[in-house]
Amino acid sequence: MKKVKIAIGTLFVLFTLSMTTNTQSFPELKREKPAATAENADDGNAVVQLALLLDTSGSMSGLIEQTKSQLWKITNELSSLKKNGETPRLQIALYEYGTSSRAELGENSIRKISNFTTDMDKVSEELFALTTSGSAEYCGLVIQKSLNELEWSNNTGNLHVIYIAGNESFAQGPVGYQSAAQLAESKDVIVNTIFCGPQEKGIELQWKNGALLAGGDYASIDHNQKTVYVETPFDKQITALNAKLNTTYISYGKEGKRYLDNQVTQDNNAAQYSVSNMAERATFKTSKNYSNEQWDLVDAYAKDKKVIKKAKDLPAELKDKTEAEVEAIIQQKGKERAAIKQEIQSLNQQRKKYLTQQATKNSETSSLENSILESVKKQARQKGFTVEGDVPTTGSSNIDYPGFMDLSNEAYTYREQRIISMEEFSRFAKEPGTIILDTRSASAYKGKHLKGAVHLNFSDFTARKLAKVIPSKDTKILIYCNNNFLNDPASFAMKSKSLALNIPTFINLYGYGYKNIYEMGSLLPVTHPSLEFEGTLVEK
Repeated sequence: MKKVKIAIGTLFVLFTLSMTTNTQSFPELKREKPAATAENADDGNAVVQLALLLDTSGSMSGLIEQTKSQLWKITNELSSLKKNGETPRLQIALYEYGTSSRAELGENSIRKISNFTTDMDKVSEELFALTTSGSAEYCGLVIQKSLNELEWSNNTGNLHVIYIAGNESFAQGPVGYQSAAQLAESKDVIVNTIFCGPQEKGIELQWKNGALLAGGDYASIDHNQKTVYVETPFDKQITALNAKLNTTYISYGKEGKRYLDNQVTQDNNAAQYSVSNMAERATFKTSKNYSNEQWDLVDAYAKDKKVIKKAKDLPAELKDKTEAEVEAIIQQKGKERAAIKQEIQSLNQQRKKYLTQQATKNSETSSLENSILESVKKQARQKGFTVEGDVPTTGSSNIDYPGFMDLSNEAYTYREQRIISMEEFSRFAKEPGTIILDTRSASAYKGKHLKGAVHLNFSDFTARKLAKVIPSKDTKILIYCNNNFLNDPASFAMKSKSLALNIPTFINLYGYGYKNIYEMGSLLPVTHPSLEFEGTLVEK
């Protein structure tokens, strides 16, 4: 898979950008809090909120196809996340942008398709209704709208992510992506960008910059690539059990029959791609994130047994039944459903083992599914979620090696653009507020260090100690280590290149949220005229 690994977390600056957007000129930028709904209300449980912003201009039919055909694999993987041992509630919101042929989208060609919802049948229904045309792709504006119009939870322990996909310049439109990134950071939302086309072209069109500024990942995909399904010996069994599962639903309410019919419609939509895709959907229907208490009496009863007294518009077969008889039927259907779900889940475990054994090149392709799952799992770990397959850490030390590897990989690309020459280092050092940070041992620092450098031993790095030395996370920080200097082994003992102190120093500063870091990239003799040292070993 073609992928660029980049930073998670708070906003950071990749290069100097001018913020020219006038928020008074665009009412979309006002930070008005949307009204809460019963479905998206923060009830204290962990939540994964994912907003998909899809380019539906004329060239994006392949992107829409991938989204439809890969929805159930994505939702299954997201439903495997855990927080404190519990399955978080999954909410997905949809926007389209770039379609200018429909009057209801207005002059900016942006439409909120769906607020955050736990109803994945509705999400599927909306995706299958999308069409493509037009060409006005305003990335900054659609990001701003999704941040302002959706009900993002206030809990910073939840995972809030945006995925925006498209193929035109990321800088188009009346709202700059820089301003959108600022608002995303203020709302604790990570913005990931997916360019539909060659990776280098996406970088040229600023999709990578957009992700970097908003703390997210950049990836490029072949949006016209057809989804490849690996069928397993268990798919048909799971699909047959899905048909039985559907018979356990009892609709109620004015919209109940419509929801019930839509359930079958989305089964058919999934099945049109392959039996393997249908197995993915059937498996999702056994997860805690597939709950339909708003229209299904079995789910509603599990949540509130008083629903029997309040339920209206019951199906014809229940209208003449007593409350006791209705309750008995609901309980029986509930038992049947639980048994079917258990059987599907058991088969799915065997299915997953088979898929692992039959892994093909498809697992490495640059698809929408892979782009989302690669980044969202990494970002979930940063928020304290666990991913299926992670080694349990309960009862062990508070050490997260997979998390460190993720962080190191993210910092890798960012660091490449932050290594500077001695000339640049000297110029930056003269700027007001810049800090030269020496993280070697106290004795090494005392003996000889660059003039003006402040000291904090690397082994003493904590959030509190860093805050005492560095005024703010926007402070420009210059770092160096022994491996930058020659001909003075007493003061600057050379280490192995791969173990040079600059590397862990950069990663740790980055991990603690300090992004305005620059690393000396020169290797100079200590007698070089541009170097000036202080310390007890410096000759007077």
